[in-house]
Amino acid sequence: MVEIAPLLAWLRGPGRRLIETEAFVEALGEQLVEIGLPIDRITTGIPMLHPQIASSSVVWEPERLAHERQWQLTSLTRSMYERSPLYVVYRGDGPVRVRVMPEPQPGEYGIIPDLREEGFTDYIALPAPFSDGTIKAMTFATRQGGGFADAEIAVLQELMPQFAYLLEIQTLRRTARVLLDTYVGRISGQRVLQGQIKRGQGEDIRAIIWFSDLRGFTELSDALSNEALIALLNDYFGALTRSVEEQQGEVLKFIGDAMLSIYPIATASSGRRAAQRSLASARAAQARIAEINQTRRNAQQPIIQWGLALHVGEVHYGNIGGETRLDFTVIGPSVNLAARLQSLSASLGESCLISDDFARLLTDRSELRDLGAHELKGIIEKRQVFGLA
Repeated sequence: MVEIAPLLAWLRGPGRRLIETEAFVEALGEQLVEIGLPIDRITTGIPMLHPQIASSSVVWEPERLAHERQWQLTSLTRSMYERSPLYVVYRGDGPVRVRVMPEPQPGEYGIIPDLREEGFTDYIALPAPFSDGTIKAMTFATRQGGGFADAEIAVLQELMPQFAYLLEIQTLRRTARVLLDTYVGRISGQRVLQGQIKRGQGEDIRAIIWFSDLRGFTELSDALSNEALIALLNDYFGALTRSVEEQQGEVLKFIGDAMLSIYPIATASSGRRAAQRSLASARAAQARIAEINQTRRNAQQPIIQWGLALHVGEVHYGNIGGETRLDFTVIGPSVNLAARLQSLSASLGESCLISDDFARLLTDRSELRDLGAHELKGIIEKRQVFGLA
């Protein structure tokens, strides 16, 4: 007879405080083994609200750290999914139990050969109902001779509502984090989750400012179908965001066909490193756009033409907006100057313009070309500007 009272106490106490699914599943596996259940493998199966990832699965086995596997929805993964026990459980037709026989069986699920090779004898996929009416899943496998006893499966089924409750809390927290990262930005999203949500709340920081814009957007809008225009914008913004995020930059917002990003400068000595990272992003973005444009030329499609400005200065970083709709962004004269620089880049025929303040952060200016002093709209004095060598 399995005594579940200690496990229930753990679920209501320490287990409830584990907010990351990997840590929870790993600790849960150890707890299940401790109360006498012959668990040799646990997985979770939770579809995700994410722009690229369709589903997340955490896998645990004794003596191994729990780890996450993420699945993108492709024709291959869809085919695998439709031949899996999870497909049955998600439809509401679970649970699914499969005794892993020594020899292959006709029509067996795709996961069973792997379990057989690893010495498992029994496998069960149980529904994990969430409060919104959807059904997620947890699977349990054992190497015990003869598989699970009926009483052991009954214990797991009795505990599933408790497991599902905690998995739902973890999933909701992760979904909030993913949505904030996707729509607000990684650093800004973290600040919002930590409670910086009041209008006007923010701070003055020093940062590298990236302001880029797509050239000829009006003409492209007239010439292309909506579908083709969206595909072009996705290619364009995809290349830029990857380049910025690879170098620890923060994409703050898309303003029509423009993009505003920052590289925060934490200390006085880190300005040079932030400048170098933003230049590396600029080079990477140019290379990616050039590759995209070659593909578009081969397909006889309009190419992407764009301009970028890099500046450094003080900005106010925080919540700005109305009482019920806020924007976590940066404002200030430095942001305005970066926008003016970007406009100047088009008239100078330059793909990237760099301010004199930015240039002063670099000990080696061999990457830059001096383009002289120029007037900027709304700026009283002429400013020295530079292009990329």
